[in-house]
Amino acid sequence: MPEQRVTRDAVLDAALALVREQGEGALSARTVAQRAGCSVQPIYSQFGDMQELVRQLYDHARAWVAAYNRQHEHDGKNPFESNGLSHLRLARTERNLFHFLYLSPHMDVTSFAEVYESVAIDGVQDCIEELGNLSPAAARELYLNMIVYTHGMAAMLACGSHFSDEELAMRMDAAFQAFVSAVRS
Repeated sequence: MPEQRVTRDAVLDAALALVREQGEGALSARTVAQRAGCSVQPIYSQFGDMQELVRQLYDHARAWVAAYNRQHEHDGKNPFESNGLSHLRLARTERNLFHFLYLSPHMDVTSFAEVYESVAIDGVQDCIEELGNLSPAAARELYLNMIVYTHGMAAMLACGSHFSDEELAMRMDAAFQAFVSAVRS
């Protein structure tokens, strides 16, 4: 019987499925191999160890979220609102993945500038400039403030809070108006 080759992407997809379903705690060479339909040997030969698999899984999961965000880029009135709604929806519907990406040491940022660079979506800052009639610097500051604010609500959702969509939208709108006033003063 010919040797079956398990690709790096197949292993990462299997690990991502485990994280989404059961959380990062479910990851082991054995569980990933079982999900990928292989022995543990391909995992160690392709990644060296579980730490490297998890590091690469983080990037793989971020790519999955980028695709998720693209699928929902028209859910709001504009790209800015769609971005916030997508983050909140991810926290509510993909709690384990949200924890892995944003509520664990894997994000590894040491400044808010790094947070911005890590999560800002192309085109959203331009949208904010137009919506608020703001300079690029003011729009960037407002976007960062909204990232932090929206992430706080998302973290509460990921931890089990049950806010209505209407209340979330109201809070986001109020924060946007307050942040516009703050960057204009």
